[in-house]
Amino acid sequence: MKRVTLDSLAAELGISKYSVSRALGGKRGVSEQTRKRVLDAARAAGYEHAAVGSRRRAGGQDVIVLLIPHQDVADVEFWMGIIAGAGRVAEDLGYKFVTRPLELGDEHQPVGVEQIAGVIVAGSRARPSMRPYLDAGVAVAMVTYPQPLEPLDIVGNADDEGGIAVARHLIELGHRRLAFVTEAPDKPSFAARSRGFTEAAAAEGLAVEQIVIDPERPGATFERQYRELAKRGEGPTGVFASTDAVAFAVAWALGRLGLHVPRDVSLVGFNDGYGSARFVPRLTTLRAPTQEMGAATMRFLHDRIEGDDGPPRRLRLAPTLVVRDSTASARSAGVSHESVSAVA
Repeated sequence: MKRVTLDSLAAELGISKYSVSRALGGKRGVSEQTRKRVLDAARAAGYEHAAVGSRRRAGGQDVIVLLIPHQDVADVEFWMGIIAGAGRVAEDLGYKFVTRPLELGDEHQPVGVEQIAGVIVAGSRARPSMRPYLDAGVAVAMVTYPQPLEPLDIVGNADDEGGIAVARHLIELGHRRLAFVTEAPDKPSFAARSRGFTEAAAAEGLAVEQIVIDPERPGATFERQYRELAKRGEGPTGVFASTDAVAFAVAWALGRLGLHVPRDVSLVGFNDGYGSARFVPRLTTLRAPTQEMGAATMRFLHDRIEGDDGPPRRLRLAPTLVVRDSTASARSAGVSHESVSAVA
């Protein structure tokens, strides 16, 4: 006798494997008519599943699981905003919401998948861990950058637009020597920030110096590279850091070089974390709409749970430029070797 599977039932009925799984699991997301068709076909084919005996899952709420790598907890303020926004909407919709930290390389096997209505994947590094849920027919949405034609709803930050806004801000202040500083140039969000910043500068006939720093020694490596630029009379006066944490390291290094923020160098970060408004000088930065991103991801996921089978959606929410004390009008075309401290 031919083995009956979710795929064979879906092909026989002309519906998705996702709909078959939802119907058999007694979950929301399929009409009662479709549920009856699935159960009748499963009984006729001898498919073994608790739902085939007309026994719906008893008790308990549908659960939304958010998967996040342990390493991403370092960006705690960003991800806490995502979690808060997604969790609020999930609870409003009647779901139970839980967060599952992951070890990279973790062979993650979902527990109690029959109670899981959907999964939110936080960041691209958690992507491999979503496969068991997809195989079980669970709805998935992501907060990250999409892979080409990835068949999932994905929400993220409009990082390139943020980069454009920073470049325009610094150029309006008279800065002509610009730099982008990052510790991970290939990370999609950082690459997008750099791209927007560089393209906006190029539109004004300006070049951007990209400074890649060592994440283990961020301040020291920035200091060394900046000193080399200053020797050529090309020390940037407008610096965009890929994160607030990188901006703090840059400010430390500039201080060692005898340079003042913002008198000598204007500095902009990204994230607007807790310390940004308390830093001296208060940091100009971009604020990502993290709670709104989390909320939008949960709404997309709920649509899929309820049976929406439209094309995959992409949503990018724009950050806000928060201008504080670390940016000011440019005083010179560029920092020279003579103006840099001789600190070793």
